[in-house]
Parts: sequence; structure tokens; C-alpha cells
Amino acid sequence: MDFFKKNKLIVSVVAICILMLGYVVWTTLVILNINRQLDYVAGHPYKAMSEVNKIQGIVSQTTAYLPILFSDSENNLAEIKNNLKAAQRKNEKSLTILKEIYLGNPHDLIVLETALNDLERILLKSAELFENDRNGDIEHGSVKEHFTAEIEPLKIQTEQAIKTVMASADRRVLLIKEDTDVRAERAIIYAIFSGFLIVFLMLCTLRNEFQKNRKLMQHQLVLQDALNSAKKANDAKRAFLARMSHEIRTPMNAIIGMTTIAFNYLDDRKRLTDCLSKITFSSKHLLMLINDVLDMSKIEDGKLNVSYEVFDLKKIMESLSDIHYPQAVAKGLSFEMVINGFDDEMLVGDPLRVNQILINLLSNAIKFTPQGGSIKLEIRKLRCQGDRLWLRFIVKDSGVGMKQSFLEHLYEPFEQANNSVAKKYGGTGLGMAITKNLVSLMDGTINVQSKEGEGTSFSVDLPFGLTEKAKAADPALDALKVLVVDDDRDCCEHASFLLQKMGVYVDWVLNGFEAVGKVKVALESGAGCYDVCFIDWCMPDLNGIETARRIREYTGPDALIIIISAYDWSEIEQQAREAGVNAFIAKPLFASTLYNTLLTVAQKGKLSDDGGKETLKYDFAGKKILLAEDNELNAEIAIELLKLAGLHVTHVENGQEAVEMFLQSAPGEFLLILMDIQMPLLNGYDAARKIRTSKHTAAASIPIIAMTANAFRDDVQTAIDAGMNGHIAKPIDVDALYKMIAKYM
Repeated sequence: MDFFKKNKLIVSVVAICILMLGYVVWTTLVILNINRQLDYVAGHPYKAMSEVNKIQGIVSQTTAYLPILFSDSENNLAEIKNNLKAAQRKNEKSLTILKEIYLGNPHDLIVLETALNDLERILLKSAELFENDRNGDIEHGSVKEHFTAEIEPLKIQTEQAIKTVMASADRRVLLIKEDTDVRAERAIIYAIFSGFLIVFLMLCTLRNEFQKNRKLMQHQLVLQDALNSAKKANDAKRAFLARMSHEIRTPMNAIIGMTTIAFNYLDDRKRLTDCLSKITFSSKHLLMLINDVLDMSKIEDGKLNVSYEVFDLKKIMESLSDIHYPQAVAKGLSFEMVINGFDDEMLVGDPLRVNQILINLLSNAIKFTPQGGSIKLEIRKLRCQGDRLWLRFIVKDSGVGMKQSFLEHLYEPFEQANNSVAKKYGGTGLGMAITKNLVSLMDGTINVQSKEGEGTSFSVDLPFGLTEKAKAADPALDALKVLVVDDDRDCCEHASFLLQKMGVYVDWVLNGFEAVGKVKVALESGAGCYDVCFIDWCMPDLNGIETARRIREYTGPDALIIIISAYDWSEIEQQAREAGVNAFIAKPLFASTLYNTLLTVAQKGKLSDDGGKETLKYDFAGKKILLAEDNELNAEIAIELLKLAGLHVTHVENGQEAVEMFLQSAPGEFLLILMDIQMPLLNGYDAARKIRTSKHTAAASIPIIAMTANAFRDDVQTAIDAGMNGHIAKPIDVDALYKMIAKYM
């Protein structure tokens, strides 16, 4: 079958040749058969018919004219007898021929021969009779009567025999004609069929050739497209490598340069601090570039996975604010984060990927928005079904925007609007490709609207799982009255939504004047003052500080006044406290932040003014850690960071030494083990397995934390499978390191 599929043209040509040969052979055979039939007809039925006609002519002539000859006395009877004998000889000759070629019933010829013999005998007898009576008076009438009585019956009998033979010859001719017609019809049908079949095969051959040529052309087009794509990819990667060289060298130059400068200003603490800050920033920027390239590589290999774990959305938002708010302020941009329509904070999903998506979008918004512009991150609830929640993350800026033609290529790797973008704004051209792939991996969608010169808006829809809410509304909150003041209607509605779900009575207004009026009316009506006033700092006409001052004039010290803001309030904190402000809370507002604040008020406790953010200090004084690290510089950095938290560190250089040191230690001597992975003699995974399977009393309980540059999610899972408890990626995030250690204290 493969041969026929691969050689359709050859097979078709061979089939056509075979059909043509068959057609020629068949036609030749039919023609030969027709010729044979014609020869047969010419040599048999028609010849037989000819001889019979001769006999019939002789019989007719003899019986018709003989009576006349007999009646005329002048005729020579001897001559008449000679004529009769000559006719008899002719008939015998014709009979001889008929016996050779006649294909009918042989009895027909016997009957004919008998009839002829009888007729010839009676004719000769009649001639002799009339010859004897020649001298007498022979009348014509008597001759006629004699013929009628004696000869006519034999004549009729002879003619009947002749007709029988002639009819047989005619039937044979008809049969031959019918057979010839049938064969001719078959030949015509076969010719038509063969012609159609040949035409069909030729059309099929042409069609196959056309399809083959079309496929060949399509294949050539595909190859050409692939070649063009490969060239384009190579050009893009070449440009990417050139940009990456520039991008990597820029922070490296800063790190090396600032390090050199720092060495020359060791006695100038302020200058030294500035150099170290810039080194830290450049290092993080370099790490971001490396992570982008590695993430893109894993995406292209199909090895990037997402996890499903419980996480706190509030912490992600706080982290985003901590990262991007200072960048926006430094560039002269307004930065705002808003949550609307839901109070769920503990979600099930991949916090790392959510954080990465939003960081990419916000970083681009800040990068491409000129001074004086605005950036807004809004989170909305799309729908909730069972234990699934769909959220929409909207990142909107008033930046430079994008051309419609570029939007079609926005999510392609290494793509940037033009070379000037790379030169002016930097970047690898991988951020949006990574973002698109991460959104798809999380079963989400991403859309963009942009207009050059007006700004860009990205919307990302992602699904999350829900956890059971642990907290129920405290009955003490039912007695509280709260006033929310903000010029942003969405913020007021969201705060009102959260507070009402807690059982709190809440009013909201859109400016400071209405807020002062609300408080005044509440006091004058005797309905009682508001227990808590949440006031936005930045409002038109009457800002939050002035609104707080005027409200405080009416309420005295009884009401609690809290400034809510998306901005850093440190510069106005003193002024706000002088105006009567008790505390500060950062936007966006979360249910847990409002709940803890109101619960403190209801229980007459002292309200913290940390803005709802946790400030953790770590002190592990007296605790001992085993560190396995083969790189001397990495070991020095880790030891110094651990000592800053009061830890005592025992350092070994490979996995084998780590196993031996642990086995020699007393139970409880080490708080935990920090284990590098790629080490000589014995790697970190095998070392962890040996520790877990050892007979040491703490073998199963001592925490083992992987601290390695193998930073992918697969590496984390491999560490867990080897018996480790956690994973910290290099370069070391100090806060993450301390939190991990505190988790096992």
C-alpha cells in the first residue's frame, strides 16, 4: 500500500497503458470475429441460398415452359429430354455443393433431393410418353391436364423442400447477424467504458499531480515561513542578546562602580550607605533580568507549572504597594490601589505567579508613564460559584500607550515597539510574553486596551479557590457607628460593603464638607456621634487633615478619627496628629484591617498606628544552626546574615560532612540545617535522605531547609521529596530566611 501511495503517478500511467492495451486487443478480436462471421456468411448461408435459388430457377423454368414445348409438335422431343437431363445435372451439382456447406437439418436436403429426383423422373417419363404419342393428335388441354395431375403435385413438393432449405439459410443469416450485432454492441460498450475509465484515470492522475504540486507548494511555503520565522527569531534573539548584554552590564557596572566608590568612603557612613543602597537595587534589577530569561526558557520548554495553595491576598497587595509606590512617587506619578465588591482575603491559588503577573504589569505602567501621570490597580469580583471566585485585576495608566499595529505582537517573546523603546526604557521584551503564559497556565484571560499618547489598560481575569472563613462578626461591633469619607465612590461603597457584613452601622459621603455636616447633624439630633471616622487624606476642596480638624471640634476626644491613604503619610503624620487624627490605615481597605481596628475600638483597646502592616523583628539568640555550603563566599554571606539574628552557625563544606556532623551532635543541639544542593562528595538531596534514614533521635524531626540557586518550582518539589522541610532560593532574601527559621523555632 505504501508503494501505491508513494507512486500514484506511475501506477496511474501503468493502469492507463494496460487499459489501452486491453482495449486494442479486445477491439482486434472483435474485428477478427466479425470478419470471420462475414466470411462464414459469404461461404455458407449466402452460397447455400445461391445454390437453392439456382435449383428453384431450374424447377420453375422446367415446369413452366415444358407443357408448352410438349404441346407444339414442331419441337424436338429429343432436345427437350437433353435439356431435362442438363437441368438434372445442374441440380445434382447444386445438391452436391449444398451437402458440403449446408448447416441446417440434413434431412431437409434429403427431402429436397428426393423431390427433385421424383420431379425429374416424372418429367422424363412424360417426355417419353409424349414422344410415343407424337403421331397422334396431342392437344394443349390434355398436356395441361397431365401436368396438373401428375407434375404439379411433385412441383409443389419440390418447391416446399426448396423453401425449407431457404428458410434454414435465412435463419442462419439472422442468427449470425444477431450475434454480430451483440458483439458489436459489446465492443461499443467496452470502448465507451474503457474511454471513460481512461479519462477518469487521466483526470485522477492530473488531480493527484495537482494536489501533489499544491502540497509541494504548501510545503515550500511552510518551509519558507519556517525559514523566515527562524531568521526573524534569530534576529530577535540576536537583538535580545545585544539588549541583554546592555541590560546586564548596566546593573553590573553600577555594582562594580558603587563597590569601588564605597571602598574609598569607608569613613563616610552616609556616602557608604548610599553606595550600598544602590548596589542592592542594582543587584535586584539584575536578578529580575535573570529570572525573566529563565522563566521564558521554562515556558518554551513547557516545564513551567503553577501551584495551588492558601495565600493572603492582603499580603500580596501590601508587597505590591511597598515595591511600586516608592517608584511611582520618585517618578512623580500618582499611584492607587482599589478593591471593590468582595471581602475574601484567604484564597487558594499560586501567589508567586499572581504577584509576578501584577509586578510585570505595574512595572511596565510605571516605566512607560511620564511624570505627572497616574497609575491605578483595581481588583473587582466577577462572580462566585461554589468554592470558586473569579477576580478581575485592572492595571490602568495614563502613559505613552501603544500603536494598534504593535498590540498584535504584544505577547510575542523579545518584542518591543521599536529599538528606541529598548534604548529609552530598557527591558528584555519578555515581560508580556511571560505574563500571557502565566495567565494561561492559571486558566485565566488577559485583555488590553491602549491608544498611543493616552495610556493603556490591562485586565486580567483569574479563578481562585475559597477557604472557610474563620472569623465571625463580633457582637460588640453591632453597637458601632462608622462614617467613611472619600471622594472615590468605589472606595466608599467597598468600605461600606465590608463594614455592613461585620454588622456595623455605616454612612459614607464623598467630600469633607458633607462629612462635617453629617457629624454636626448626628450630634444635634441626639442620635449620638460616630464612633469611628475613616477619612481619605487626599480629597479636593477640603483635604483629610482639615476635615479631621473640623470634625474634632464637634466631637471632642470621643470619636476615633483614622486617615486612610494610598500614599506615604510620614510627611504629614505630625500635622495630622495635631489636627486630632488617631491612626492611619493604608489603602486598599481589607476586611481584616477594618475588623481588627473596630474590634480594638469596641474593646476599648489601644489602637496601633502601623497602618495594618506587620513589623517583625527576629531574635534567635542562643540558637545553633548547621550550615552546609561549599562556596566560600556564599558561606560567608549566610553566616553573617544568620549572626545578625543572634544565631550560632556551624559550617561544613559538603553533604558528607553535614551528615557526619549531625550524627555526632547531641539531640536538640541544632535548631535546623540549612543545606546547599550542589556540593562535592555528597549533594544536598542525598545528604538529606541519609539524615532522615539515620538512627539519630532527631533524624525525623530536625528541620532541613534547602538553600540553593536551584530556584524553580520543580527544584522545590525535589527538595521536599528528598525529605526537606522547605526551600530558600539564592540570592538570599533576608526576610524570607528569617521567617523560615522562625517557623521552626
